[in-house]
Amino acid sequence: MDALHSLNAHPSHELAIELTVFDTDQAKLSECAVQWLTEGVRELAGSGVLGAAGRCRTSGKGYSRVPTMSPRDGCNRWGYVAVAPQDTFEVRYNPYTPDVLPWLREAVDDRAESVSVTSGVFTRDGDIGNSDVSISAVFDEELPEYVKLVVYLDERRLLDPESAPAVRGGLLRSVRWACDRYNAVFGHVSYRHAGEMTELERFLKGYEGDPTSNTPRWRSRLRGYSWLMVVPAEIADVLGGADTLRASGAFYCVTVLPNESLLLQAAPTFREYRGVTVANVHRVVQDVLISGESRRPPPWPGVPPGHMVVLSD
Repeated sequence: MDALHSLNAHPSHELAIELTVFDTDQAKLSECAVQWLTEGVRELAGSGVLGAAGRCRTSGKGYSRVPTMSPRDGCNRWGYVAVAPQDTFEVRYNPYTPDVLPWLREAVDDRAESVSVTSGVFTRDGDIGNSDVSISAVFDEELPEYVKLVVYLDERRLLDPESAPAVRGGLLRSVRWACDRYNAVFGHVSYRHAGEMTELERFLKGYEGDPTSNTPRWRSRLRGYSWLMVVPAEIADVLGGADTLRASGAFYCVTVLPNESLLLQAAPTFREYRGVTVANVHRVVQDVLISGESRRPPPWPGVPPGHMVVLSD
């Protein structure tokens, strides 16, 4: 069985790659979100994403569903912005073109629950196909000093030997782009869960696993650990600093960021974040993790596996 066929034989799970940015200045958080959804997405997927929507006009109010788009000369990509305002189930859409940027910025300034950009390639018939770009800025009205910058992707794209190098390269570029410009105080790679839970939070009972409660604790506790992670300077000092973490043998790469947080990569590829590698990361950071009563993953088909954290017996 070849590698790609083997991957397709298993259920597909969506990953969430999240950076938590802290700032007491609301204007700076807004600018961070806007830049992430315009410049950051280019680092992830290239310059062809913006303006990809073809023959489609923007709406001042936003459309109630994904607008109809068609290819145009020189560009075979489609793309749209989705805005989910706070305190409503409504979602509004617009094509992702330069004309939409004022509407996007207004949504960010209004602290929409999330503002997302999704893009992909048109099918041969000119229809919207599967997306290969999904990126969001997420706000929580209970956490006014934070914005969470998120990339969503099918884990198979990081596991497939053919697609993984390019996907991994774009992901690392976009993460470094954000970390070099903004005050990223935490970062993780997890399967996509409600409320952007980390893998560790997923297996903790009650409030111990609540992202909204755990996010403000970033100076003293990590919400989780993963293949790629950001550790704030305060916790990095407790762990002994960059040199100690490099010497621990648990990390493939340790990078000091401009805000003195650390960007840690546990293995060269996401595929290699398994078994002993996970255990080694846990061994190094276990004393600074959030804690609580744990639970085992439910034995239901299609549930993401629990291999990305160390599960206690």
